[in-house]
Amino acid sequence: MTLLDVLLVALIRGLGEALPLGASGPLAALPGLTGSDSARAALSVATHFGILLALLLYFWRDVLAMALGLWRLAKGKPDAGSRLMLHVAAGTVPTALAAGFLAVPAAGLVGPLAAAGLIVLGGVVLLGCDRLGVTVHRVEHLSIPLAAGLGLTQVLALVPGVSRTGITISAARLLGWERVEAARFSLLLAIPLHLGAGLFDLWRLTRQAQPILSSDLQLATVASGGIALVAVAAMMAWVGRHSYAPFALARIALGVVILAAVAWTSLGPA
Repeated sequence: MTLLDVLLVALIRGLGEALPLGASGPLAALPGLTGSDSARAALSVATHFGILLALLLYFWRDVLAMALGLWRLAKGKPDAGSRLMLHVAAGTVPTALAAGFLAVPAAGLVGPLAAAGLIVLGGVVLLGCDRLGVTVHRVEHLSIPLAAGLGLTQVLALVPGVSRTGITISAARLLGWERVEAARFSLLLAIPLHLGAGLFDLWRLTRQAQPILSSDLQLATVASGGIALVAVAAMMAWVGRHSYAPFALARIALGVVILAAVAWTSLGPA
C-alpha cells in the first residue's frame, strides 16, 4: 500500500464511521484499495482504535459517568450513569453476539454495485426518517428493551453499504428521538463495538503474521482518529440546530458517484 492508500482508508473509515455515511460500502466498492488480507486486517485494527480514541475523547463525560455508574451499581446505588451503562450494554451485547455468527456471511452478501446502491438507499431512508420523526425523546427516556432494539438495528450494518451510525440514527429519529440524542446514543454504542472489533481483528492478524506497529499503521490510527473527532464534533454541533439533510444528501451523492465509478469500471476494457 502507498501512503495515499493509507490516508484514503483512514479518511473513509474516519468519516464513514463517525457520520451516517458508512465505511464498508465505499471500501467494498474499492476492493483493491487495502491490498492483501494481512494489510487489510492491520489497517482495520489501526482505524478501529483511532476511531475508538476519538469517541472516548469526545464523549469523555458520558464514559466517566458510565464507569462511575458501574461502581455505584455494584454498591447497590444506581444513578443516571449506571442506567446509561446498562442501556449501552443492552444495545451492544445482542449485536455483538449476532455479529459473531453473521459477520462473515453478511460481508459477502452484496458486490460493489449493490453496496453502492445501498449507500444511496441509506441516504434516502435517513432523509425520510429525519423528516417524519418528531422530537420528544432523550437518552434519559430509554428502556432496556428499546436500547436492545436500537442496538439490534446495527446488525444490518454487517452488510456492506449499510451504515451503522446511519441505521441507528434513522431508527431513533423515526421513534421520535431528538437529533442530538439520536447521534449521541448511536456513537456511544459504537465505543464497545469498535473496541471489540479492533481486538478481534488484532487476534485474527496475530494468526496470520507477527504484528508490527509500522509508521503506516501509526499514521492510520492518528489520521482516522483525528478525522473522526472533527467529524463527530461538527455533526453534533450541526444537528443541535439543523436537520440531518446535508448528511443524507452527501450519502446519496457519494453512492451515486461510487455507483457510476463501479459501472464505468465494469463496462471498461478488460
